[in-house]
Amino acid sequence: MSTYQSDRPAIQTNLRREIEVEAGHECSVTGCTEHTYLEIHHINQNREDNRKENLILLCDKHHKMAHAGVIDRKALHNYKEALRARLNSNEFVRGQEGDRVNRFLNIVTDLLSYNDCGEISYVGSETGYWFEQDVYIKLSNFFASIHIYNFELRSYDRSVRDRQDRIVDLMQQVLNIREQGNYRYNGSYCATFIPKHAIGTPEYDREISAQKKLVEDKLLEIQKLASELWDYVGNRLA
Repeated sequence: MSTYQSDRPAIQTNLRREIEVEAGHECSVTGCTEHTYLEIHHINQNREDNRKENLILLCDKHHKMAHAGVIDRKALHNYKEALRARLNSNEFVRGQEGDRVNRFLNIVTDLLSYNDCGEISYVGSETGYWFEQDVYIKLSNFFASIHIYNFELRSYDRSVRDRQDRIVDLMQQVLNIREQGNYRYNGSYCATFIPKHAIGTPEYDREISAQKKLVEDKLLEIQKLASELWDYVGNRLA
């Protein structure tokens, strides 16, 4: 029977993500590049103590060594400090952080089809009324592989990460509008919004206007956030 209580507090999802991001989704032991089988270890061996400073990401091998005392608590604290030092170093920020956000922005740019002026060219020739099938497929594929964003593209900087997460949330909302809205795919390059009211009525026109604004507002917010992140990347890669 386990010596640990079965009702010990679970590590919250956001905290777990912070620990994973802190370690770059690799084992925290210096020189170990294992990134497949990773576990969060409680440095003081108290699995009810879920303070961030007490948690460290380890591979299966080093996790077992920590529990066996082969890697002691002092060494684990040293590895934790090394992670913090790496995150705070200009070289790491420029080489890793800027690259992660830059790759993310390039994906967003490709997903939402920017024009030559750097503005979102919308999801169709009339925002929200037409919805390009190519954009729909790209958005669907992005969320089918959302683990790539979580593991490889999210920033180490919380304020930047919040902007990225907001962009991803807005893209999910746009995708939901396409999937749950009253759109009809015409078999070629786009789907068309079909209002519930009869064509030629004021209600018909208002419904189309509301749908276009619903999508456009989300895309404009994405554009604003992306512009802020491009400035951030420029400063890191300069």
